[in-house]
Amino acid sequence: MNLAVYTLIDLRRIFTDGAGLFFTAGLPVLFYLLFGAMQSYGDAPFGEGNVSAYVMVGMAVYGGITAACATVGSTAVEQTTGWGRQLALTPLSSLAMLSSKTVVILVRAAFPVAAVNVAGIFTEADMPAGTWVACALVTVLVALPFGFYGMIFGMLFRSESAVSIASTSVVILAFLGNSFSPLPEFLMGLARFSPMYGATSLARYPLSDGQQAVSDIGVVVTDPLWYAVLNVVVWVVVFAGICALLGRRQKGRR
Repeated sequence: MNLAVYTLIDLRRIFTDGAGLFFTAGLPVLFYLLFGAMQSYGDAPFGEGNVSAYVMVGMAVYGGITAACATVGSTAVEQTTGWGRQLALTPLSSLAMLSSKTVVILVRAAFPVAAVNVAGIFTEADMPAGTWVACALVTVLVALPFGFYGMIFGMLFRSESAVSIASTSVVILAFLGNSFSPLPEFLMGLARFSPMYGATSLARYPLSDGQQAVSDIGVVVTDPLWYAVLNVVVWVVVFAGICALLGRRQKGRR
C-alpha cells in the first residue's frame, strides 16, 4: 500500500459516513441559521461585514474543529484494533502516515467550513470577497491543532465512544470561547484562557480586526492579535504534551 492509496481509502471512508458528515457539517449550518441568519440583528454592521458573517465564521470554526477531533480520535482508536496492526505491516513510514492524516484532517475540516460558508452566501452574511476567503482558509488551518485534542480522548477511552465524547465536549469549549452566542463582558476574562478562544479569534480576525461581540448592550471588546496567537500556541503545547504523556504510559504497560 502506498501513501496515495492509503490517503484515498481514508477519504473514501469519511465521505461514506453519512451520519458523521451530518453532525460535523449539518449542525454548524443549523446553528448558523438559528443564531445568525434568522435573527433580526443579522444584517447589523460588524467589522468588515455584518453580524451574520461574524456568527457564520464562529460556527464554521466549531464545525472544522469537531471534524478534526472526530478524525484523529478515530485514528487513535484504530491503533489499538486489527486495522492498526494491519497498517503496521505496510511499508508506510510514520512520517508518511502523519502526512496522510494531515491531509485527511484538512479535507474533513474543510467540508463543514465550506458548508457553513455556502449557507452564508445564500443568506444575509456579508463581507468583502478577500476577507471571506481569508476567514475560510484560517478557519480550516486553526482546526488542525485540535487533532491533538481528539487524540487525547482516543488514547484515553480506546473505543468508538471516544469520538462522541470529544465532539460533544467541543460544544462546551465553543460556548466558553465566545464562538457561539456572545458572552457577557465580565466573562471574557475567562474566555481568553479557553482553548477555542484563540482559534475563533484568529478565524474572525480578517473580518473583525480583533473585535469581540459581547452580550452587554452597546459594548464591543477589542483584543490584540497576540492574545489569539498566544492562546493557540499554549493550548497546542498543552494538548501535544498530554498526548506524549499518554503515549509513554501506554508503552510502559506493554
